[in-house]
Amino acid sequence: MKFETSIESRDFLSGIFVRVGARNQAILGRAALFLALGEGLPSDFKPKDAKGVTLNDDQVVGDDLMELVRAALNHRCGRSLDEAGYRQEFRKHFEFGCLRLKQLWEESGNDQARFVAALLKLTSGLGPVAPGKAPTATLPLVETEVRLKVLLDAPDAPDWSLNGPGTNNGLLVVSGQPGTGKSQLALDLLAQLSNCGVRFVFFDMKGELEDDPSNPQQRKNRTRFLEQSGARHIRLIRHALPINPLYRHSNPTKNAQVAYEIAGLIRCFAPQLGAKQERNISDAYQRLSTPDFPSLAQELRNSGANGVDLAIVEKVERLSLFSRANAAIMAQEWLSGSLVVDFKEFGNDSDTKALAVALILNFLTKSLNQNVAVKNDIQPIKMVLFVDEAHLLLPKEHKAGLLTALARQGRSWGFPVWLASQDADKFLTTGTNETNFAELADCGVHFSPQTLSDSQQRNILGGVIHNKFKKGEAAVRLQDKLITGSARQYWREGGTKSP
Repeated sequence: MKFETSIESRDFLSGIFVRVGARNQAILGRAALFLALGEGLPSDFKPKDAKGVTLNDDQVVGDDLMELVRAALNHRCGRSLDEAGYRQEFRKHFEFGCLRLKQLWEESGNDQARFVAALLKLTSGLGPVAPGKAPTATLPLVETEVRLKVLLDAPDAPDWSLNGPGTNNGLLVVSGQPGTGKSQLALDLLAQLSNCGVRFVFFDMKGELEDDPSNPQQRKNRTRFLEQSGARHIRLIRHALPINPLYRHSNPTKNAQVAYEIAGLIRCFAPQLGAKQERNISDAYQRLSTPDFPSLAQELRNSGANGVDLAIVEKVERLSLFSRANAAIMAQEWLSGSLVVDFKEFGNDSDTKALAVALILNFLTKSLNQNVAVKNDIQPIKMVLFVDEAHLLLPKEHKAGLLTALARQGRSWGFPVWLASQDADKFLTTGTNETNFAELADCGVHFSPQTLSDSQQRNILGGVIHNKFKKGEAAVRLQDKLITGSARQYWREGGTKSP
């Protein structure tokens, strides 16, 4: 396959391949292509002119790697590319790789030794090392105030400002028994986000957006929502996520801490896992050069493990929830658009469901925990993380720690967190990570206050409500005010701002 380089790439390759010790220009071009495949492309990257030189892909890659490169491009694009698509993506990755190499060359002061050292350091940060250390792709920011409507018919109910002046953390909590309108409000708020240009990851624990042939209204809402938001729907177990939540730190001491944290996280959601089994997982993890769940399971087997430690790791491996380390993409690339991660296939396996969510959230926390500066009293937003059935991650103190960190710090990283649960009292946790999520939240919406005692209502709602709600009615705690009224519903409002 022939393709045309840009003038800039041609001049760069021909001008420095000898200076950096490459045997020929094709070798340097191969390094550029593989660097781009490892890092991923920024969503807004477009190659420059095609007026440089004509090359063949086999000149750059070599016959023995052609199939590997094609598979990598298919994986990066999330689909099987036809010949035209392959040519286009090959050229895009080649051009971006050349651009990155040129940046490295200039940053190295045009010095061969420093350039090679920088390239080695950079490529050692791809894939299995700690996420977020070396990616060049950045997530776009929404830097304007995002205001959302929650209630319909309460004249004194203000819009909720997610990131404007006076807001605290962008945290939303929603509670309600089945059939009260909680899920339809959730979809409406997510649709409003999309209308404001904000992306989201929705952890759909019950399959609200599954394709249900027996429910025409649900299918209509589903199609409308996915088209409106542009969200990709991923049903776990049927489909794997293209990320690897396990990683290695280049510093042995810090990598030991990573291993302890991952093993501790797994223990949180495996009730039978004891301290000895947790240590087994940690020790096996530290011995891996490129940790992922298949290699972790194999290392446990090699060490003679045959108990619950191996069983829980093997379950994640055999369900194929995550990518292998050598094929995984960076968090920034994965979050290039809104996502619905559907957990319906897990059925009643709440422990594995919760572990999968925790691993994803931990991966995002480690990858993207960089503060985003406030501008003109507006906190820029990258993406909202919305966890349904959040009580699966909240009841015990050691489980609550992950969400507590996200709830308190996510907004400053550009990642506000929203939580939903059937029971509002689950937002009150105890122990080391004791947190009243309802009190902490900027906005709380509760459809079933009758399930709470008066003292719980004061803690959660900031007041007491005695009247019984009709379907779709809710109590909203917003800006230190308790307001009741009809909550927005996606089937009716469709995420539009006008009532």
